[in-house]
Amino acid sequence: MVKQALDIGFFSTMYSQINGTAHAVRFLSEAIANLGHNVHVFAPRIQNGYKIPKTLHFHEIGGAIIGHNTGFVLSAPLHKIFFCQHDYLDVAHIHTHAVVGSMAINWAKYLGIPMIGTHNSPMQYYTAQYVPVIGKLLTKGDLIWRYERHIVDKYDFVHVATKSKKQLLRDYRFKEPIVCMTNGIRDLYYTNLKENGIREKYGLEGKKILLYASRLSPEKHPIDIIRTFKRVHDEVPDAHLLFVGSAGPSKDQVKRIIKKKQYRDFVSYAGRVPFPDLLKLYNTADLTCLWSWIEAEGLVLLEAMAQGTPNVGANACGISNIIRHGKTGYLANNLDQFKDYVVKLLKDDDLRAEFGKNAKEVAQNYRVTEIAKTWTKLYKFTIDQLYPLRYHSEDRKVRVELIKEFIQDLPNVTF
Repeated sequence: MVKQALDIGFFSTMYSQINGTAHAVRFLSEAIANLGHNVHVFAPRIQNGYKIPKTLHFHEIGGAIIGHNTGFVLSAPLHKIFFCQHDYLDVAHIHTHAVVGSMAINWAKYLGIPMIGTHNSPMQYYTAQYVPVIGKLLTKGDLIWRYERHIVDKYDFVHVATKSKKQLLRDYRFKEPIVCMTNGIRDLYYTNLKENGIREKYGLEGKKILLYASRLSPEKHPIDIIRTFKRVHDEVPDAHLLFVGSAGPSKDQVKRIIKKKQYRDFVSYAGRVPFPDLLKLYNTADLTCLWSWIEAEGLVLLEAMAQGTPNVGANACGISNIIRHGKTGYLANNLDQFKDYVVKLLKDDDLRAEFGKNAKEVAQNYRVTEIAKTWTKLYKFTIDQLYPLRYHSEDRKVRVELIKEFIQDLPNVTF
């Protein structure tokens, strides 16, 4: 019999970083804790600057920042991997699948508890960026994919944010069961706001704004967007491209290029902005965009949609499940299409308003407070029904069919 208030272990190396994966882990942990469950976060270099629920508990596992441009933390808690003092845990929810994931797997086996994995960022796409020399060698083949598949296949089930992300994993022969459910965004993003001087603060008076909220990183292609926006500006002279977000490997290159004469009047970078300013910028922007081919979901698009702002993005993994093409924005297959769609929406105020209204309606389905309720049902189901099947070495197909049947009655979950 599953107890009412669970003790849930969250395992991640990214908990205190500034990126979509980190936000997804942090906001979900807080939302589940607010439901009265004890969420125990095992992560390196935990930082917290605001009030948290009493049932959210931090457990520092140690680590060192090895990429100051990325904020990447290397954590290898060898002294903890084979020594677990946390015998109160009911389930392990693993968000990082390398070293910390191995620790979580060992603990789960020792304690005899289920383990669930959320797969957001494929290691294959980020290893070269975070661990430059060794990473480039490792990513030349499929070794990292095979390692990650070996780890993930141990879980009772795998969670991904979108159906396109599930298809990516299936293409690399990851096994079922894999369930799809949004990571969700905080209710604060739905706050009704007014501009209140935000245009003046960021030099945007009289401009039609394309907002790119993202870490400045190669996989987000900020340089390509800047160069493409030059052609947008040629057709829409009052258009302005604003980058906001944490620094990343592309920061210096972006800052250099926007100082050039051909860009400096209509492209700017504001860096990390206070949260109230970010909300106002989402609300004030005419459009937001995301140009990446490896997103788990694209939470920044949802955050903008919650403020009634339409999007233009890459027709790629993750993003293609968030933007409703021709309803809340447009999906572009290349930068020429991207330019055409941005120009079209910036020129057509009525169409942009219609898309914005649709976007706000769609965004209502992505509140993390509701996603947290679904997660608690999944945890209890896994403890009570799914884990015993794996423990007794039942055929994997039995697990697959059982979870397919269970999620039919759950909101926001697909198989």
